[in-house]
Amino acid sequence: MQQDVSFSFGRNWQNFLQSVDESRLTIAKESLTQFLNMDSLRGKTFLDIGCGSGLFSYAANNLGASKIVSFDVDPISVECCKSLRERAGNPPEWKIYEGSILDNEFVSQLDHFDIVYAWGVLHHTGNMWEAIYQSAGLVKQAGYLYIALYNKILTRSGGPSWIHSFWLNIKKFYNSHP
Repeated sequence: MQQDVSFSFGRNWQNFLQSVDESRLTIAKESLTQFLNMDSLRGKTFLDIGCGSGLFSYAANNLGASKIVSFDVDPISVECCKSLRERAGNPPEWKIYEGSILDNEFVSQLDHFDIVYAWGVLHHTGNMWEAIYQSAGLVKQAGYLYIALYNKILTRSGGPSWIHSFWLNIKKFYNSHP
């Protein structure tokens, strides 16, 4: 079951890649090492679900991960990730696929990983709880599930909103600028 892409985040990632430099890479690496409380990922396996630009896969590569698997349902995002793998010299331990966390056949072909990273993507699948379940099932024993989800809040009118106003303003700003 391939998930349809209703909005191509890949187009945004294509623009973002132009700004990926050593400072952005350093921030991504620090984000991983600080959250995981590790100096490096040497000897660790890393799964990047909904890899988008591929920046965090790139960071995992630079931190010494022994195996990296990146995938996204959006073919443009997959191409963005491939371009960062090329920048890294096409390391053989870094594989990139087009696929969905909701596709049981695809997921069943994946290994288990020390670090399963799904930052800001699982709530976009249309079946967030199944996506979380599938993601958690890919974590090795004593591994890490590193996810971010938008939270549900009530709006001023009393209706539900799935995104905090702070992040909504950030997204509006981001989408209104080049």
